[in-house]
Amino acid sequence: MTIEKKNKLIYSGELLFFSITFLVLGILELLKVIVLSDRFQLIFKIVTMVGATWLVVDFLWTLLSPKKKANNDILDKIIMLPLAVYLYSFDIAGFVVARPYEYYQIGVPIAFFYIACAYAFQGVYHYYRPIPLLLQAIEEEKLAKEEKEKAVEAEVVEAETVEEQKPEDEQNS
Repeated sequence: MTIEKKNKLIYSGELLFFSITFLVLGILELLKVIVLSDRFQLIFKIVTMVGATWLVVDFLWTLLSPKKKANNDILDKIIMLPLAVYLYSFDIAGFVVARPYEYYQIGVPIAFFYIACAYAFQGVYHYYRPIPLLLQAIEEEKLAKEEKEKAVEAEVVEAETVEEQKPEDEQNS
């Protein structure tokens, strides 16, 4: 297996693993296998407000920074913007008016299902179109492998040279 294929499989596999994890969490919450306490609801609102803000900031940072734009796929950032809008509206509504448990029983899995779909798409998409940062890592790994092979080759040549010189030295003495 080539280095490129191995790295693409690992990266895509990680994304698909996260997708399955969020899908399972969403299903468990929807079926009331996982019940959210009042404390968890508050923590969820705070964490998701911060997370939604980060999604927007990260999108703008990627859009405006040439260095970050060169290392990331803008599509990944765009895909997460609807989630940020949903989380803002969900959390603001949760902070403004006390909501029944069913609000969270349906609202939280919707976010998890969206994340699962986004990661599943990214996992398949980035197998065929790797992110620039992954391509750089593949190139660095190829260069390191070539340098290692050259070093081993140089050691073999040096060992052969030493072996050839030994009989001559013995004959001269």
